[in-house]
Amino acid sequence: MLMSTIFNNPTPSGKMIRLGRILHPHTGRSAVVAFDHGLHLGVIPGVSSPGHTLEQLAEAGADAFLVSPGVARAFTSVFVGRGAPGLILRLDWTNLWRGGDLLGSEEGRDTLIATVEDAARLGADAVLVYLFVGYEDPAVEAQQVGQVAHLAQACEQMGMGCIIEPMARGIRVGVDIYQAKYIALGARIACELGADILKTDYSGDSESFAQVVESAFRPILIAGGPKTATLQAALEMVSGALAAGAQGMFIGRNVFQATDPRRMMSVLRAMIHHNLSVSDALQQLE
Repeated sequence: MLMSTIFNNPTPSGKMIRLGRILHPHTGRSAVVAFDHGLHLGVIPGVSSPGHTLEQLAEAGADAFLVSPGVARAFTSVFVGRGAPGLILRLDWTNLWRGGDLLGSEEGRDTLIATVEDAARLGADAVLVYLFVGYEDPAVEAQQVGQVAHLAQACEQMGMGCIIEPMARGIRVGVDIYQAKYIALGARIACELGADILKTDYSGDSESFAQVVESAFRPILIAGGPKTATLQAALEMVSGALAAGAQGMFIGRNVFQATDPRRMMSVLRAMIHHNLSVSDALQQLE
């Protein structure tokens, strides 16, 4: 069903061509590296040499990268040529992820920093924006829904892939941000607003995440979140999401902060595209 809604459209379009550079045309799966952390957090381990890291992970098989406008402009060569990875442009910025020691705030706010037209000029295959739910002020949530809806409409007009990242992060959510019901709520809203692909949190186990997949009618790629405590935990997260029906990953710190980023990327790609088991993946990483 997912493939028929995206790639079997009787009228070919720029959007279908672009999405085919991110999702495998036959399986719909994808191994994407999220590399937009510097935009929100400044310099963290693994992002100090963007060009080198992007080239290294592209050679290891990354299907696409999520990057900021500045990185896309500075390191265009990574995305040029046959077989080059897809380009997903982050169109918004948030101060939510910064702690108090870095001038962050409890709930944070989000704003657009680029347009769909900017993404087209940069050669992007898709754009990506947050959709936060659970704000203390419901008017803030409504304003963001309107912003995301407007962007989704612009993507339709431009033939640009539209990826929405729904996340339950407002004060009303509390501490248990990974509840499947919250993730499913955001996923369905994002689909209804016009997302082609979703980037969502993982609920922690395959059984509960199946509820998220069932709530959506677009492909889901899970977010990797903070670096996991163990290598096995990262692999089990990807394996569990795939078993529940997810189509792949948007993983950042668990790749570019790994002991061997190139090998980690290669193994995750094999899990997504060739169903490599967790045990076999661990053996390859030892």
